[in-house]
Amino acid sequence: MSDIVVDNHYTKAFNGISVSANSHTFDPLQLARFEGVNRVWPVRFYRPAVNLSSLNASADLYLHHVTGVERALTELGLNGTGVSIGIVDSGVDYMHPELGGCWKTPGCPWQHGEDLVGDKYDPASADPIIEPNPTPMDCDGHGTHVSGILAGRGPHVHGVAPGATFGMYRIFSCPVGGQQVQASDALIIKGIEAAFQNGHDIISLSLGSGSWAEDPLSIICAQAVEQGVVVVAAAGNDGMGGLYTASAPSVGAGVISVGSVDNWNITALSGTVTSSQGTQSIVLSPSNSDKYPFDFDSDTPLALPSSDNSNILGCAKYTTDMTGKIALVERGVCRFDAKLKNAYEAGAVGVLCYNNVPGYFAATLSQSMPIPIAGTTNEYGAYIASALAAGN
Repeated sequence: MSDIVVDNHYTKAFNGISVSANSHTFDPLQLARFEGVNRVWPVRFYRPAVNLSSLNASADLYLHHVTGVERALTELGLNGTGVSIGIVDSGVDYMHPELGGCWKTPGCPWQHGEDLVGDKYDPASADPIIEPNPTPMDCDGHGTHVSGILAGRGPHVHGVAPGATFGMYRIFSCPVGGQQVQASDALIIKGIEAAFQNGHDIISLSLGSGSWAEDPLSIICAQAVEQGVVVVAAAGNDGMGGLYTASAPSVGAGVISVGSVDNWNITALSGTVTSSQGTQSIVLSPSNSDKYPFDFDSDTPLALPSSDNSNILGCAKYTTDMTGKIALVERGVCRFDAKLKNAYEAGAVGVLCYNNVPGYFAATLSQSMPIPIAGTTNEYGAYIASALAAGN
């Protein structure tokens, strides 16, 4: 058939090909009619599973304690030694000192992997450029993030398997036009095949799209599982949408689908806010510093910040005196350090920052300040802001 081109031929964990058409007259049913063809899928695009957290790296040791990873590492001595893990993602900053600072040298944790896509791939292009680099250096950050969870060696990031041997198979390119990176399932299958061929015990995929076990990625991962490989894939970040939101390939038969769970029962501090409307108890996160707790000896007034641009986010210098008051600001736009610094310079004795999305959070700082900052929910913050705006 002169109007199609075979782009990839898969023979390891999956028996198939990916093709592209060079003519608008191409009919996919032509492929389905060939002898030996069991199924034809359209090429689909997948995104990394991204969910940014307000926690900083210093929290990971506590999280390891809660999840049981700390016990596995310290008491049981299970740090991944003797296990080979292949990661299919956006690459890795293998020169980061906490990820080994090396690539395929003796004693280096990164002994396998390759770049399968390069830096110029644009998923929106009808003819995307694929020019792989000599090594899978990350220019997006997601793959390095995932690698830190697995391979981090401290002192700031502690991975769950720092003793393992790793491979990185880069299938996501650099961001284009500020958009989140994407990769076709044809490229991802190529990465899975490469990881499978290198004999990894575990293949990790923090990516997804769709939600069906019949998707090609789900099928190839299920076949890898049948041949003894442990495949771990992200369930996705769309659980609030209800049923059928878990992503492929995590829904493949035998694939370990991994997601997080938000605990609706929150153990937190509480505070009391009094206005002409009455007294309201609110949920508070712990202060950013044990030295400066969000605890005041007497009733302390709350106030909304004001600035030349009327920025209630607290991201600009205040134009009003906040001496002896707690500044109420909304989360977003600037770092918590900037919000706290602007309030402190205006004379505030603390900052109460309310979330800009549903849920509870704890503010974290990169540097110490002599006044506390605490977080609360959007619901409580909006209640207080409304009361203050009404002069109550």
